Amino acid sequence: MVHEVDERPSTPSEKRLARAVVGGLILIVTALVGLLFLLVLLITVAVFPQAVELDGLTSLLWALLLLAPCSVIATAITVPVRRLVRARLAPSATMVRISDAAFAWLSAFLVGVMLLDWTPGVHAHSILPAVAVATVGLVIDPVVKRWGKDRTKE
Repeated sequence: MVHEVDERPSTPSEKRLARAVVGGLILIVTALVGLLFLLVLLITVAVFPQAVELDGLTSLLWALLLLAPCSVIATAITVPVRRLVRARLAPSATMVRISDAAFAWLSAFLVGVMLLDWTPGVHAHSILPAVAVATVGLVIDPVVKRWGKDRTKE
């Protein structure tokens, strides 16, 4: 006779601890993504000094705060269209990867354009930084995925 072990927390204190751990992990991941975005934003401003001007540190904080809403809007736009395209494509793995890459680039580009336009204290004179960030993200994505697969094998 085999007994199944229920791994879910059962007592109120275990449930609170589980929520605290999950909340802490979410905060850590959010902070890491925010710091990565801040680094990308600073590099973009350094590479394209005539394309983007920042009024100060508060502009960076605003950009970090607006990152999540802009990402949600871009995802709400691209995911339904991506699903429609996938449904009409031949079931080729290559075509699916190409369309996924194209929609990932489009989503990152939309986030960049929204941040350049909506962030207080950011004065964008070109969309070139959004194109550059989306393209760099597209190039880095396979490396990150490969690194993630290697980490899960360990």
